[in-house]
Amino acid sequence: MSGISKTKTDVKKIEITVNGKKVTVVKGTFLLQAVREAKAPVPTLCHHKSLTPSGSCRLCVCEIEIHGEKRLVTACNYPIREEIKVETASERVIARRKLLVEMYLGRWPNVPIIKSLAKSLGITESRFGSELTDENPQACILCGRCVTACEEFIQEKILDFAGRGIKRHLTMPFGEVDPHCVGCPSCAYVCPTGAIEIIDDLNGPADPKMIRNAGMK
Repeated sequence: MSGISKTKTDVKKIEITVNGKKVTVVKGTFLLQAVREAKAPVPTLCHHKSLTPSGSCRLCVCEIEIHGEKRLVTACNYPIREEIKVETASERVIARRKLLVEMYLGRWPNVPIIKSLAKSLGITESRFGSELTDENPQACILCGRCVTACEEFIQEKILDFAGRGIKRHLTMPFGEVDPHCVGCPSCAYVCPTGAIEIIDDLNGPADPKMIRNAGMK
């Protein structure tokens, strides 16, 4: 039996330019990995190293130039297939990022990771506060990490989004606790805000807090 195996010399390398700096990457590498190798800081919310990138938060937006044409792309899920020039903090990129973070701050003003992003961009307040503003510092920011973790780590579809626009929210099927959920910590592990907590309360006590505090007393 004969076969064809790829050697190291078969791997196609591509040279790209990140903020004026030349970087060599393997063809197909996601742009976020490449810009981080170039030591260019790019913020993210939905990205997690163990999950398939989705680009849903849009914060990793970068400006690329191919054959003289420029456009914005989300770096986490953009595969590099040819030589490109990349700007991670152009005027266009910063303007888009600031708008996004201001919107996040208006919705979740006390979540530490949102406050940190706002501070890094010089944003002190938001124009987008509304009746949907959630003051909880552990609020769900709809990043989608838990949904992806449930599907990829546990191979289940227990968590997902429902609703559209401002009514979008995280839920289980039909808004009820799914019996397939075994209480694994995968979703809590990837949550960036602490919105998901794993608490082991056996037998469904009427007052779980009292049981946790009192133990076997």
